[in-house]
Amino acid sequence: MLNMLKTGLLSATALLGAFLAPMAQATTAETVTLAASPATDAKPALWVIKDADSTIYLFGSIHVMKPGTNWLNPQVQKAFDSAQDVWFEVPNLDDQAAAAAIAQKYMIDPSGSLTAGLTPQEITQLDTLLKPMGGSTAAFKNLRKWAVGLVVTLQQINELGYSPKEGVDVTLMAKARQANKGVRGFETLQQQIELMVPTSDEEELKGLRTLLKDSGTVDADIRNLFDAWTRGDEAGLETFLVDKIKTEDANVYQRLIVQRNAAWEPQIETILAGKGTTFIAVGAGHLIGPDSVINMLKAHGVKVERVRY
Repeated sequence: MLNMLKTGLLSATALLGAFLAPMAQATTAETVTLAASPATDAKPALWVIKDADSTIYLFGSIHVMKPGTNWLNPQVQKAFDSAQDVWFEVPNLDDQAAAAAIAQKYMIDPSGSLTAGLTPQEITQLDTLLKPMGGSTAAFKNLRKWAVGLVVTLQQINELGYSPKEGVDVTLMAKARQANKGVRGFETLQQQIELMVPTSDEEELKGLRTLLKDSGTVDADIRNLFDAWTRGDEAGLETFLVDKIKTEDANVYQRLIVQRNAAWEPQIETILAGKGTTFIAVGAGHLIGPDSVINMLKAHGVKVERVRY
């Protein structure tokens, strides 16, 4: 489940951290107050594509942020400021009303079968994970397994001092609107949530069991991922994002990474065929690894260069 969040919501998941976080917090009994963190200077990875009349910057984002991290450094700021349009995975990821309506459709289980298929030991462990937020398997029985997994993961991330509200995507989207830039998206909220939702009861049960198995390593996993991101360490990001997802569930990897990358790549080529400067911010997991958007662009003859700073 943590890996699913990374692709939507830490990688990306992009996917979903920014707009699922308010829903997760709404189901908890208390909100963790983040402690101030020492300032950290970051050099996240940035790539550029240029032709005679177009420039495209590709920025690998993460969907939560440690407060005090100086990730919007002068080089990234300059690239962002130069763009007329800014592209995200979805163009309205901060639309809580739209997200809530979609969540109602895909996250609720009226049958109350949250614990179906879990062993007594797993139910006890899940109760333990839900307890800090004032919840329990009984209280959350009408949420689907994958939704409860996201709530638990986001709560753990929050407790570790990372905030979805300060994620790269949310921050850049607000800045783009303030600067009257065009805000575009490769997907709709509906498309993104449909890709997040497990395709079978077996996949959903497996995802929750993976969450329970990995619950003790969340701190190290997030710290390693965040450190790799702040250094712009492509190999590290590939290890903590791409390799782990691929190993845990090849089908999920195909659906959340490869399939989406293949859908985005031609859209980027269309942007390149136009004119002007565009800044693209998508989960870092989509820009590294063998099946990355960047490798797909290169396979189509597009020259992509890493910006060194």
